[in-house]
Amino acid sequence: MNNEESNSTENPVDIEQPESIQTEEVIVEEGIDDLKAQMPSELDTLKLRAAQMEIKFHPKIGLDKLKKKIADFQKEAEKTNVKLAREAAKQKELEEATLVTTDTGINTNKVESETKGQRRARLVKEASRLVRVRVSNMNPNKKEWEGDIFTVSNSVVGTFKKYVPYNNEEGWHVPQIILTHLLERQCQIFYTVKNNRGAKVRKGKLIKELNIEVLPDLTYPELKELAQRQAQANSID
Repeated sequence: MNNEESNSTENPVDIEQPESIQTEEVIVEEGIDDLKAQMPSELDTLKLRAAQMEIKFHPKIGLDKLKKKIADFQKEAEKTNVKLAREAAKQKELEEATLVTTDTGINTNKVESETKGQRRARLVKEASRLVRVRVSNMNPNKKEWEGDIFTVSNSVVGTFKKYVPYNNEEGWHVPQIILTHLLERQCQIFYTVKNNRGAKVRKGKLIKELNIEVLPDLTYPELKELAQRQAQANSID
């Protein structure tokens, strides 16, 4: 068996393992002025967010201009998301219509003797399948974030990168391989307790970073209507 097949699964995905948990950490009391001084400005926060979204900007960019860059990025991501979902829905309709008119004796089982190329093509197709989800961020360190870019890759299906907004009411379409990654993501949180000496300490634990609701697929007409609503909203802006 070659290296490619031995390192792959039916839905392969590379997931970074969380770092070991700090079980106890004595709390350091700090004054309010010290804490305020450590808090980043709105511009610094937006610069960090833009960098994580891979938005290019000049180091001396102003606040309003950076806000517009982020807003434009999000609008473009929405249009791209709907476009991809419409193409997938249209393809699904065509496939379903073909199945109806095809001989009922068609063999729908996967071919056990598939070649290496056929197997890779099947896995890429499965990894690429779009799923409509609504994602909520449970990470307290990212409570102000509107969304994030997620990248998943391996030697079999290649690299998938997708911007995913949080709390998107219409839902968001993500490839299956990205969804698998989102479902497995964890983050570390800390809580305060008193030890047996009465001293305040912080203990850490892992929780699911994202709350994910899988939504029903939109039909092709519904996606066309959604695209029209977005176009009208953008024209008003």
